[in-house]
Amino acid sequence: MGLIALKYMNSRELVKGIATRFPYLREIVQRREGTGGSDSARYCYSVWLRHLSLAHAAGCDAYPKVIAELGPGDSLGLGLAGLLSGSERYFALDVVRFANFTRNLRIFDELVELLRKREPIPGPDEFPSVRPTLSSYAFPAFLDADRLGQALAPARVASLRKELEGDGSNPKGRIAYFAPWDRPEVLQRASVDMVFSQAVLEHVEGLSGTYRALAMWLKPDGFMSHTIDFKAHHTSRIWNGHWAYPELLWSLIKGKRIFLLNRKPRSAHIQLLNDVGFEVIHESKSVREDGLKIDQLAGAFKALSPEDATTAGTFLLARPQQAVAMAVG
Repeated sequence: MGLIALKYMNSRELVKGIATRFPYLREIVQRREGTGGSDSARYCYSVWLRHLSLAHAAGCDAYPKVIAELGPGDSLGLGLAGLLSGSERYFALDVVRFANFTRNLRIFDELVELLRKREPIPGPDEFPSVRPTLSSYAFPAFLDADRLGQALAPARVASLRKELEGDGSNPKGRIAYFAPWDRPEVLQRASVDMVFSQAVLEHVEGLSGTYRALAMWLKPDGFMSHTIDFKAHHTSRIWNGHWAYPELLWSLIKGKRIFLLNRKPRSAHIQLLNDVGFEVIHESKSVREDGLKIDQLAGAFKALSPEDATTAGTFLLARPQQAVAMAVG
C-alpha cells in the first residue's frame, strides 16, 4: 500500500467506508452524507442560469421545453428554476430519494422572487467553487420580459406550486421524480430537449450505460450540459489523492456506498460521449498543477495523460454529431 496514499488519506472516509459494509450503519452513513448545495435557492438559480447562458452562447436552444436532470440531490431546485424560466416539463432522476418536498416549496418560492426581480447570477464572490464560470454574471438578456412574463404568470406559478406539493410520483406530470432510476426506459426515447447535471457524473458507476441512456432520451436536436468534478471529494487531503489509492485501499474507502467516486478522468467522459454519437461543442476546464505527479499515482492511473492528471473539473456541452455536422454544413 503506497506511502503517498497513506500520507494524504482522510482516515474518517476509510472508517465510513468500512461501516457501510454493515447494513444498519450503511443507512446512517448515507443519510448523514446527503448531497449538499442544492438546498439553497440562490445556488440553484446560479447553476441553472450558468448552464442556460453557456448553452445559449454555444448556439443551443436556450428555451428547452423538456429538461431532465441527473442526480438532483437534496432538492429539485435546478429543475424548478428551469420550469420558472419557461420550460414545460422537468424530469428528475436519482439513485436515492434525497429531495425533501417541504424544502422544495421554500426553494420554489425563493426562485420565483429571484426571477421576478431579474437578480444577477450569483458569481464567484458568493460561490467561489461553483463551476462553470461566466464572463458576465448579469441576468441573461435572452430571458426577456415576454418569456418571463409568461413563465411567471401568477396562475402558472400557482399551478406549478400545487403540483410540487405532491411527491413527484406522477410520471405524466410537469414535475416527475424517479428515484431510483435503474433503466433507460423510465423516459421515452427522443423526448427531452436538454439533459444536465451538476457535479454528478463523477459519482456514477455505470457510466457507459448512463451516457447511453442520456443520448437515447434526447431529441435529435437536443443537447447535454454537464459539470464534472474530478477532485478527491474529501477522500484525500490533496485534490487528486484518490488516484494514488491502490484498488484494495480504494475498495475499503468506498465500502458499500452506492455513490462515491468512479475515479474516471476527463478523457473517459469525452470518449463515452463520442461512443454514443455526441460531440463536445464547448468545454471549460479547471486546471490545477498543485496535486500529486503522475509517477506518484497508483496502478493504471500512472498512464494518465498530463491533461487528465491536471484537470480538476470540466464543463461540457455536447450535441449529437449529426446535428453538429448539419449546423456546420
